[in-house]
Amino acid sequence: MVEDPVDDEAATPDPTVLDLLLAEAERDRTGVIATPPEWAAVVSVERVSLVSGVHDPGTLRLLLQGQAEGDVLVEVQRAWARVADTVQRNRMGRSPDAGASHRDAGHHSVTTDAERLRAALRAAHRTFEAQAYYRARYSDRGARFAGTDSAWLVTLGDLPADGCLGQVAWLSRVLATRGMPSWLLERHLDDLAAELEAACGAGAAGTLPDAAAQLRSTRVAVVADQELERAPGRLLEESGAPEPLAGAAALVLAAAADVAAGVTGSWAPCVDWLTDAARCDPDAAAWLRAEAARIAPDGGVSAGRSRGRSRALRS
Repeated sequence: MVEDPVDDEAATPDPTVLDLLLAEAERDRTGVIATPPEWAAVVSVERVSLVSGVHDPGTLRLLLQGQAEGDVLVEVQRAWARVADTVQRNRMGRSPDAGASHRDAGHHSVTTDAERLRAALRAAHRTFEAQAYYRARYSDRGARFAGTDSAWLVTLGDLPADGCLGQVAWLSRVLATRGMPSWLLERHLDDLAAELEAACGAGAAGTLPDAAAQLRSTRVAVVADQELERAPGRLLEESGAPEPLAGAAALVLAAAADVAAGVTGSWAPCVDWLTDAARCDPDAAAWLRAEAARIAPDGGVSAGRSRGRSRALRS
């Protein structure tokens, strides 16, 4: 599989692969990316830059040639594998799609504009690193899916507001059933709009801010921002126990808000994981589950019995 790192002793890649990566080290490509290998190279170099914190082209070139260690070396090896895979598969004349980043992402549409693509990856990284839950639960695999989802979301900003809202609402339901409250998508859309406008100018996010506002309006009707902000302090004060990880109390309230608002039928996919005995103090777990039940009393059904009423849309 493309997304899994190879061992630390892996040889440097084929010269064709390395040339594609090194050509993107300046991170200044603009316009449409025509082929999957070039698209994969843009993604790979941006990911190496984000994981390493390195923006200098000369240093990036050294990293891309394997002069790295730890997590950065793992990301470099993923870059080699990702681009090599697209080179091997680039015989059908296909346009870039999500599968050019990693095969598990499928083949949904993604932005092929270089500046918007890099902005999408920066937004995904920003969102992922800001919330401890993402890494604790979904690890690096989640970070890669965040990138391809973000590259797809960029394309929705070009749709009329109704079309964008419909697709984002569908994604929020899908993610909620997998343990990611729509509050997280709401926050990512804010990050995505900010990165797009910083890279491409005012209005570059199109109708994405409208979609974020709709998610926020739906959630705030049940749980206000102030209630999310107060949740960690209330948990500690009322239970005597800390959060199982930073942000957990707000996540529980947000997951329950999704049920109360009809986004999904169960808060269990998120709350059950957070309150598992292996990671959560029993007093904190009892408080968190009581809060979820207060907001959505019938929302504690298992994921398999979820009563969500989502209608899947396809782009």
